[in-house]
Amino acid sequence: MKMIRGFALGLVALAIVFLMTPSGAFANAATQPTVGDFLTAYAKALNIELPASAGADALVASLRASGVKLDADIDPAKTLTQGDVIWIGKANGLRLTTRNPEASFTAAEIAQFFTSYGPTLAQPAGSDNGSRFAASDNPPGDPAGHANTDKGKKKGRPFQSPTEPQ
Repeated sequence: MKMIRGFALGLVALAIVFLMTPSGAFANAATQPTVGDFLTAYAKALNIELPASAGADALVASLRASGVKLDADIDPAKTLTQGDVIWIGKANGLRLTTRNPEASFTAAEIAQFFTSYGPTLAQPAGSDNGSRFAASDNPPGDPAGHANTDKGKKKGRPFQSPTEPQ
């Protein structure tokens, strides 16, 4: 009886392991996101409305028309890797790196990517949201009109008063 109970518990544990790893080592290639899925999420981040029947070519064309820099031979059917995300991000002004460019990029990582970088990517090109100042506001050489032009204490010279000689 103990042997049957141990066998049953083992099967239950094995079933739990298989059920808890949908995107782990047992995932098939059909559930892996593609470059097209990433580009669709990119279009949503930019608030680009596309019909559900829009193909990959229409998606790429609409992204390019909105100013997104994409490679001429981008393949939307290719399985998405970290290297693809890094390349697309760097081409569009993000500072990204990876240690494993061949690793697959999951759907959860796509969602996290656009949660983190979506507002940055949605800004029009050249806008910094006020992080730069106009020259009249605060010029870099004279912060708020308090420039110190005397260049500090002169070393090696004794103090000489023009009104009181020694």
